Amino acid sequence: MLNKEKEKEKEEVIELFGVHFEKHHNMSPLAARIFATIILNNREKDLTFEELVNITGASKSSVSTNINLLLDTNKITYYTVCGERKKFFKPASLSERIKNHLQIVKSEQNIIKRIKAYETKYNLKALDEKDQKVVELYREYVNDFENLINDLILKIEDLETK
Repeated sequence: MLNKEKEKEKEEVIELFGVHFEKHHNMSPLAARIFATIILNNREKDLTFEELVNITGASKSSVSTNINLLLDTNKITYYTVCGERKKFFKPASLSERIKNHLQIVKSEQNIIKRIKAYETKYNLKALDEKDQKVVELYREYVNDFENLINDLILKIEDLETK
């Protein structure tokens, strides 16, 4: 009974994760479910390609395509065991996943700097003072957020190396 309840709840959490990754990380539904499955199963064991095909019920080619997408975007990684031809998939380290997020923030930071340079060069200002203040607050937010992420990465890397 407890096992059935655990599996049902695991499926619900995977679905919840999956919807989150689809919506907020622009993943395909299958990639989101595979990623969620790998994250949740990582507490018990890493999964093979065949296990992911069985769990998702998707075709081998679809699972393969989505695993490659997750590998290419550094969401997951894999390892092999000597003497076995299987790959075992696991989530990328949290610090690596956060570094990927930091790249998005840095890209936004570069856009903001470029806009600021353009405004300065051509002596442009927002049409009203309130809008100008909102833009400045946003610039501060992006700077603060970048610093926060950098601090978090350092703390997580410290824990990961212990």
